[in-house]
Amino acid sequence: MVDTGAHIPTWSGRRAQAALRKVKANGRRRNTPCFICSQPIDYSLPSTDPDGCTVQHKKSRKQYPELTWSPSNWAPAHGSCNYSAGLGDASIAIGVTSQDW
Repeated sequence: MVDTGAHIPTWSGRRAQAALRKVKANGRRRNTPCFICSQPIDYSLPSTDPDGCTVQHKKSRKQYPELTWSPSNWAPAHGSCNYSAGLGDASIAIGVTSQDW
C-alpha cells in the first residue's frame, strides 16, 4: 500500500462510545451476527468481554481514514475477532482490526 500521508483519525472518546452504543442497539434490534466470523453476538455482554460487541470498521481506517466516523462503515464484531491480528480490508480478510491502525 502506498502511504498517501492521510491522517487517520483517533478512535476514542465520546464519539467512539456513542458509535459503540449505536452499533450495539442496531445489532441487538436486528440480531446481527459478527461481521468477521458470522457467529451470534451476545449484546448483553460488555464490550470489554472477548465475546462482547465492538465496532468493526468494514473498510479499514488505514486505507479509508475518511470513513472512520461514517456509521455506514461500522459493523458489530466480537471483541476477540476485532482485536485479532490481521492486515487489509475486513470485507476481504478475516481478522482485520480497526485497533491495528
